[in-house]
Amino acid sequence: MRTLILVLILFLIQNVHGQNNIAELKSLLETIEKTDSLKEKIKTAHFEKLDIIEVYVELERDIDFGYRHHRILIIPVSGSDLKLNFISKNGNMKTGWISEFQLDNNTHLNLKLFKSSPKLFTEYVFNHNKYYETNLDEREFKNQILDEYVVGFACGFSGKEISKESKKSIRYSNNKNSKKLNELLTSFSPELQTLGAIGLIKINKITDKQNVIIDHLKKRNSIIFSCSGCVYGSGETFNEGIKYYEDKMPVDNKAPE
Repeated sequence: MRTLILVLILFLIQNVHGQNNIAELKSLLETIEKTDSLKEKIKTAHFEKLDIIEVYVELERDIDFGYRHHRILIIPVSGSDLKLNFISKNGNMKTGWISEFQLDNNTHLNLKLFKSSPKLFTEYVFNHNKYYETNLDEREFKNQILDEYVVGFACGFSGKEISKESKKSIRYSNNKNSKKLNELLTSFSPELQTLGAIGLIKINKITDKQNVIIDHLKKRNSIIFSCSGCVYGSGETFNEGIKYYEDKMPVDNKAPE
């Protein structure tokens, strides 16, 4: 019983630290408009209680329509790690979220919006649906920006681990389910788009529209979160992610350059 009480107290203390850390960082981020030197701005800021060990820029990549997706990890002295996800255009921060990130289950706790541009959501989703011929909504845009999908078919020390999203794409490929693979290809997430492209290339059933989309994604060439053995990170691009599968594809069926 005593042990249970101590665990509960530690949990409550950790939760309070996390909420305070988010509140302090959120107050700073609300005052920042430009994305340049954001890491340094966070590291050198004077907070009342938040002490930061390190700040890591995990991701900076192009998405569509001139926008960029950024992901930053902040490690505090006390409390859970903090994660920033935000969208920018022309160097200006448009919309962003801050949360406590639980790596073991890919969960955002105490998620807070620190900057908001309703116009971004409306325009981006509208333009995406028009170009990709989809019917997605703002909730799906937010979820796919925040979720940390992994493109990986040989992860872990033994090389036998496969990410949840990659398992789905394998299943769709084995079943030659071009409809589900097309849903991945036309997602908001560059990782899901990569898995959709890989799956369609593997089953060698690519429509003219899908060829156009794959060609567009090649030109955009977004950074993707992937794995190679025990190494997880964002050092790979869309083109690198699909190259192995394209090299095995008959020349006549490849997406146009």
